[in-house]
Order: sequence, then structure tokens, then C-alpha cells
Amino acid sequence: MFTISKCLGYFSERKMDWLLSSLIALISWGLWGVFSKLASRHMDFYQIYVVSTIITLIAFPAVFLVVQPQIDFKSPGFSYSILAGLAATSAIIAFYSAMGTGKASIVVPLTALYPIVTIIISYLFLSEKISPVKGMGIILAIIAIALLSTD
Repeated sequence: MFTISKCLGYFSERKMDWLLSSLIALISWGLWGVFSKLASRHMDFYQIYVVSTIITLIAFPAVFLVVQPQIDFKSPGFSYSILAGLAATSAIIAFYSAMGTGKASIVVPLTALYPIVTIIISYLFLSEKISPVKGMGIILAIIAIALLSTD
């Protein structure tokens, strides 16, 4: 039975942190898609990339000063972080390029299927299992893109 106390218990401080962050990311990515399309009507993809990266560079010192991370340059995590940055940069540039010529209503959902790539690579190289439910999710996501891609 649903009760307020159960609901409040579920949204404990720790769980609320990831949920709130997830919702902020969801909304921000949604806005990112819209603003990227609007920008692509007036600028080339490389101009959009440069301008949006400037915003990231402005935010970097503030985050760095507040968090003050200790980075272990010898850690395997450092190398993976570099690869993650390269992959993200490639994705962002390709996304802006696609938005310049494609429809936002197709480009955004298509590029939002990136978890499928993560799931498959995790299965192949990290020994993670793909449950029947995840497999069905992948199939349904592919069907969804096919349906969204039709005019």
C-alpha cells in the first residue's frame, strides 16, 4: 500500500541526490537538443561546438575550486577519463553536425540510443549480462527509432 512515509523513505537524501541529478540531466539534455537545433539555423556545427565549449571552460574553474579533486595520473581511471573525453568530444561534434542538416525530432532520439552501445560493449568486454528485459528494451528502442524516423 502506498503511504507518504514509504514515499519519503524512498526519497532519502542519498537516493534523492541521484534522482535529482538525473532529472536535471534529463531536462538539460532536452534543452540542449532544442537550443542546438536553434543555433544550427544560424551557425555551422564547428561554430556551435566552439561557443558551447567556451561555456564548459568557464564552468571548469568553479567546479575545480569547489571540489578540488586529487587526480592520480598513474591510475587506469586517468586513461579511461581521457578516452571518455575523446569519445564525448567526437559525439558532441557529430551531434552538432547532424543537427545542422537533420531534424531535431529524429537526431535527438537517435543519438539518445547510445546506451545500447554501452550495453553491447559491456556485454562483450566487461562480462556484464544482458537480461531478457534489457534485450527486449534494445529491440523496442530500435523499433521506436524506426517509427520516429518516418514522416
